[in-house]
Amino acid sequence: MITSNILDDISQFDFTKFNASKWAYSTLYFKRRIDLTAQAINYDNNQSVMTTHSQINVLIINDSNYMSTLLADLISNEKIHVSDIAKDGRDGLGKIEQHKPDVILLDLEMPRMDGLTFIEEMVKRGILIPTIVVSNYSEEGAKIVLDALENGAIDFVQITKTNPNDMLKLKDTLISKIDIAAQSDPYKLVLEKINNLKPKRKQITSSQAATIVVVIASSTGGPGVVQSILAKLPADVGAGILVVQHMPKGFTKKFAERLDEICHITVKEAEDGDLITAGLALVAPGDYHMEVDGVSRVRLVNGSKRFGVRPAANVTMVSASEIFGTNTLGVTLTGMGHDGAFGMKTIKRRGGTTIAQDEQSSVVFGMAKSACELNAVDLLLPPEQIPEAIMMEIKKLVTK
Repeated sequence: MITSNILDDISQFDFTKFNASKWAYSTLYFKRRIDLTAQAINYDNNQSVMTTHSQINVLIINDSNYMSTLLADLISNEKIHVSDIAKDGRDGLGKIEQHKPDVILLDLEMPRMDGLTFIEEMVKRGILIPTIVVSNYSEEGAKIVLDALENGAIDFVQITKTNPNDMLKLKDTLISKIDIAAQSDPYKLVLEKINNLKPKRKQITSSQAATIVVVIASSTGGPGVVQSILAKLPADVGAGILVVQHMPKGFTKKFAERLDEICHITVKEAEDGDLITAGLALVAPGDYHMEVDGVSRVRLVNGSKRFGVRPAANVTMVSASEIFGTNTLGVTLTGMGHDGAFGMKTIKRRGGTTIAQDEQSSVVFGMAKSACELNAVDLLLPPEQIPEAIMMEIKKLVTK
């Protein structure tokens, strides 16, 4: 019986390896869905073989028109049919009711509703659709992948900057995973993927590295706001600071030099391998994403643009939260677009604190608004109150 098999899988799985509160939710998720799973799977001649439709209907949920079209072109064949494309998680929830797809290809980083929230909402509604995460963030072993699997995704595929040979490999990978997903019990696949997930090795961090990090995201109208905030922070701020200001290559160095002249803290344009230390603000250089590695150093990556920008705050926030966890503070200021929203959401998921600039003081209430729409903002403040809020949160972390 499939029900007994799923219960056996759950009872044998070592949930103590992961966060207890998250796994409590996941355990309830599995148990609550067992009966619906048994009803949803048909057997042919009483054998454990799932019957399939003549075609596998796939729903793509991705806010990038280019990526959605690319994925549709890669997977469409006589066996796989793309039933529709949704622009974000909220749109996707409506379209799964309309099309009842067999498999979902899901991006993580989207406006209005991100991929992780979409999975949570789908599960809450009792909908059983195998979901494959297809994202720049879906690197094997990354915590963001574990989040997706905990919530109910069954597999993941990483999208990177590719050449034609890589694209052919990606096509084969996607088609194979879709075929497996359409014919498999989603709950069993979730457990198998979690068991096989390779955790990142713990690395020894320099004793000089900061234990608390503040990540600031800013765009249109933001340079002056960044300056006003950093200028009010004391030299002994007690945290490392990472600034992602959307600026072209060549401008960020001058921007960092200007900030260093007027601030109590040290400010410099980030260089690959810089250690994150208390009292130092590193400004992401134009045309490079700034990631945080396992030893609290920044790595500069000339990867694909996110929401049309590079550097992207999402990249810095997600990687910083994976290393610093609850000791991460995210700040999103004025700016056009959606960058920073997914990063702020990830910081909150890791137990960190988030602050956004309010609408009244913003030149463009875009990035902060997107973060608010994802329920990713703890404090919505005018710029003059943000430095004090940052210091209060740092003080809480130092004394906890």
